[in-house]
Amino acid sequence: MTVGPEATVVAKAAGSVLKKVSDHTSGTPTWPNMHEALLELHEILSDWCEAARRTGEALGHLRSRHLTRVTVEREGGTSNSGVPTRMWTMLGIPVKPGYIESARRDIDAVMSPAAPLTQRWSVTKRRQAARRSLRGLMRIYCADLLEEFEAAVEARSRWVTDHRHKIDRALKQGIDADELDRLIRETARSTSRLDAVREKLKRLIQERYPMGSPAGQSG
Repeated sequence: MTVGPEATVVAKAAGSVLKKVSDHTSGTPTWPNMHEALLELHEILSDWCEAARRTGEALGHLRSRHLTRVTVEREGGTSNSGVPTRMWTMLGIPVKPGYIESARRDIDAVMSPAAPLTQRWSVTKRRQAARRSLRGLMRIYCADLLEEFEAAVEARSRWVTDHRHKIDRALKQGIDADELDRLIRETARSTSRLDAVREKLKRLIQERYPMGSPAGQSG
């Protein structure tokens, strides 16, 4: 049977696709584009810093309204005052379960991305992909910044997970003034550390990749 020209074209196209898949599967995981990865990391941190600032502002609002246990009881508790609903709206998502977890997943996806799907079958390639990461590059080129970054992320994550239920309870039952002051100081400290790292990351990007440099330039 003679194969027509259309079938020949399809067969060639299929062969080309299979060859590309085969090459990608057998290839070596690549190093990340450091410029793009740092930009994305900076944007993740910027969003997180803004969320952290909103949490601090909400706690300051609690203090300005004198929302202590005494005043909540005097106003008739949560059923009559309606404070919890309004304050949860003001707090937004920063301290609710899920926010920090999502932020950490986004950071991990940038810092240590998984191997391409077509290469995950190989233990060797998975190990290679784990080594060829933004974290690995930062460990070489800016180890001090990497250390500060990881410490700031861990400190903010720990503060939120340790206190999110306490803040929820404060909105419903009020909170001691001294305890509220302590929460405000602590959230300010962890937010400041996160923002300082974001600013250093910004300066690194500006110095290493000035405006007008090729977008595809790798680290």
